[in-house]
Amino acid sequence: MRWRLSGPARVAFAVVVALAACKKAPPPPPEPPPEPARSAVTPHTYGYADGGNRVDEWSALARTDASPWHYSPDAAPSVTEADFVESAPKFGASVGHTSVVFKLTFASGQKAAFKPATRRGPLRYKGEIAAYRLARALDVDTVPPAYFRAMSRAELAGVLPGEAGELFAKEAIVEADAVRGAVIPWIAQLEFIALEAEPWWSRWRGWLKRDGKIPDDARSLARDASVMVVFDFLTGNWDRWSGANIGLDRAGGRLRFIDNDGAFFETPPAAALAKNRRLLGEVERFSKGLVAKLRAMDEDALALAIGDETPGRPLLSDKVLEGVNGRRLEALRVVDAKIKSAGEAETLYFE
Repeated sequence: MRWRLSGPARVAFAVVVALAACKKAPPPPPEPPPEPARSAVTPHTYGYADGGNRVDEWSALARTDASPWHYSPDAAPSVTEADFVESAPKFGASVGHTSVVFKLTFASGQKAAFKPATRRGPLRYKGEIAAYRLARALDVDTVPPAYFRAMSRAELAGVLPGEAGELFAKEAIVEADAVRGAVIPWIAQLEFIALEAEPWWSRWRGWLKRDGKIPDDARSLARDASVMVVFDFLTGNWDRWSGANIGLDRAGGRLRFIDNDGAFFETPPAAALAKNRRLLGEVERFSKGLVAKLRAMDEDALALAIGDETPGRPLLSDKVLEGVNGRRLEALRVVDAKIKSAGEAETLYFE
């Protein structure tokens, strides 16, 4: 297998383990204020710990078992979601640069990145949570877990020393004495892969052509790349191609769709959305399972999958959900046109 990152890439992204908040993309467009809450929906319950196996631009949590991205609800992992969303923070540090991100250690002994609502990005933490929930609904197992949590200003300020505390005081948005955000379990080691750079850029796109030759040991990578193109188009993720915002599980031969805080904007940046649409149009091999899930989903199912941030407070606005559903229908039109042209077996090439 030829997956080894070049020396310069390894050096460039080693610091990202300390949080690749060093964004290479241009600043995102301003975020609109939240729309008035629509009537409450009943969200799916995401109560399983999934082993706390979260990979993100900032994070990582080492696992001792052989399946570090295990999503089975029947499993009984030793690490639970409560370790991240209920346990009190004991210590914290700033690990962001252009983004405001704090690494927290909880009384449970677990560590996580906490991405709060901030003046720099009041709604961006929602993208991480929504991406995880949508992935769960679509049976996409490559999107890292991310959980909503609100913590009091006092308990956070009390565990953030020095410059971290100053950054928190300056940037965090406090609502009713609480700071809302996404909790992302920490992983000790994470490898990044620059799919937007050669030789990877040509390699994976070639795999997704009808006549593309996929090495036996790269089939899972090829399928993941196809799913990622569709998923990023659905979510309107403008930040995927800004610089190695993709994780690599080398042992399992799988991609990890890290860094989803540039997704679910009410108005995605036009240029980024156009690039995502162009990539979708170039793909000729899709996941049969993902396409089936997309066909089965409608507006109501989408709203239920995303659910509420807290009871009666939807995580995403109606406008965002309308955009996702519109792109879902558009993606299916693209797939159906390719099925009509090349046949279902050639188009729905992956399971």
